[in-house]
Amino acid sequence: MDVANYRNLDLAPRILLGPGPSMVPARVLQALATPPVGYMDPQYLRVMAEVKELLRYVFRTNNKMTLPISGTGSAGMEAALCNFIEPGDSVLIAVNGFFGERLAEIAGRYGAKVDRLERPWGEIFTPAEVDQALKKERYKLLAMVHGETSTGTLQIKVDKIAAAAHRHGALMVLDTVA
Repeated sequence: MDVANYRNLDLAPRILLGPGPSMVPARVLQALATPPVGYMDPQYLRVMAEVKELLRYVFRTNNKMTLPISGTGSAGMEAALCNFIEPGDSVLIAVNGFFGERLAEIAGRYGAKVDRLERPWGEIFTPAEVDQALKKERYKLLAMVHGETSTGTLQIKVDKIAAAAHRHGALMVLDTVA
């Protein structure tokens, strides 16, 4: 194989309007082009401390264990679920699109007993129907998608749904990637 036959990667600029990936600001692209820094380097530690502080601001928390995750949205959801679910835990997953299906699949792979609250793809859940489903069993957590990009559906009244989960003693995991 002669590598001289291969050109440098030269992609034409595009405007991305789909659910992902999305457009990246020029200053972020510039930052990505900088040389790597070791994870114990003082510059890295300063940047990481700043990123964690900004994440705490965004999520309105003082939790010092707020950490960024380098990965896809699905990697983030898997990280959330694997930290909350133990084999045999009962979980309720609201499924109304592709990413709700993925939540159910991930939970099942971690050994959870998965109950699915389903709506036709593209329809949203009402707080009342979620509350009713939560009465069926003592669930460790409820997981759902806020912006289901596979259908363009935006789940509304998430605050009321989270309140219902908490009333029933369940944690709430919300996919907010979109």
